[in-house]
Amino acid sequence: MALLNGIFNTGSNPTELNMRSFAASILRLFPAGSAPIFALSSQLGKTVAKSSTHGYFSKTMTFLNAVLGAGVLVGATTIVVPSTTGFAPNMVLHNTRSRENVLVTDVNTATLTLTVVRGYGRIAAAAMNAADILLAIGTSFAEGSVRPAARGLSTVHVPNYTQIFRNAWGLTDTARASMAEAGYSNIAENRADNAMFHSADIEAALIWGQAKMDTISGSQPLHATQGIRDAIAQYASANITQAGATTTMAQLETMLTPMFRYSTDMSNPTQRVIFCDQVALKVFNQIGRLSGQVFLNNEQTTFGMKFTSFVTFLGTCTLVQHPLMNGLGTGANNIGGTAPGTVSGTALVMDMPALKLAYLEGRDTKAEEYGSNGKAVELGLDGVGGSLTTELAVELVNPYSCGIIEGLIAGAQ
Repeated sequence: MALLNGIFNTGSNPTELNMRSFAASILRLFPAGSAPIFALSSQLGKTVAKSSTHGYFSKTMTFLNAVLGAGVLVGATTIVVPSTTGFAPNMVLHNTRSRENVLVTDVNTATLTLTVVRGYGRIAAAAMNAADILLAIGTSFAEGSVRPAARGLSTVHVPNYTQIFRNAWGLTDTARASMAEAGYSNIAENRADNAMFHSADIEAALIWGQAKMDTISGSQPLHATQGIRDAIAQYASANITQAGATTTMAQLETMLTPMFRYSTDMSNPTQRVIFCDQVALKVFNQIGRLSGQVFLNNEQTTFGMKFTSFVTFLGTCTLVQHPLMNGLGTGANNIGGTAPGTVSGTALVMDMPALKLAYLEGRDTKAEEYGSNGKAVELGLDGVGGSLTTELAVELVNPYSCGIIEGLIAGAQ
């Protein structure tokens, strides 16, 4: 213990003593609860929404390449490409098969052709084949050259809105004065239940919400935010894939490849978190078991394997079973479900730095209570209660680094 000199500041308290945000509290108290994405958002930083109409901007780095539709002879100096967008004179292109480099000297957008100098390097010119890939590997300018035409990345405006989440708790003052088993307060239990409902509502909207601005019968504005799945479907639909009747490791890598092509945080570009239901998690574990060999001996008293992550040539994927994907699927545990069934076998692949939550000022989970600790009694009610209110918008600033795999049914060797 030490004495403090001078004015008290935020550094005077241990970090653990400082009050956390609602999302951070959910992460600390319920790390494996029903809202893992919302909980992890507390570690990703947040932005500020200035109004209920909250759009944001997305920009994705593009790496130029061209897949040839037809072969090119050794002596030919023009190459037909599917699109000339992005190509410019003095670019160097690399044939990934033959390793020949060529220098672009002219771009004809009308005929979709590039005029090139062949064999621009140590590797001599060679015939190019259909399906060869030409990668843009930089530029090469002469001494005293003039400034080239400017290039830039297009910015995409993603329209969105904030969404208001409200959940309440309440009990009679008699129930407040009565103690639950082992001396627990009924108030504490009701508050905890309300927090779980509130976080689960936000979590569900984070995944499945769709942007909407509306009114009900001419009353106050009613608005909803766009969730992760709808943002991927709108801006990176190629990243939504359908698995076959069985899935091998090679097929899984193929489906994951588009989601690793871009990254939001270049300091850690090879990490993804896969939130999945129990059927998809079972498939991932089946693939893991079938990809190796299991040896048992007489001394063992337990058997079986559980995988929480897997490594591919793309990077590392961490597996998280998502309670809402189980509970909101078509399984027998659904509220109102009448017959046993199976959930859909869905995996949501997330580049977590791409996700941000934008809160309106003063709307980052505001708690209001009545009837306890001298607070005003609501409408003269002989009871206590309160509510949680949060208003936020979802920002998925790089949907190209995320994706969805659906229809995972069974793993195969």
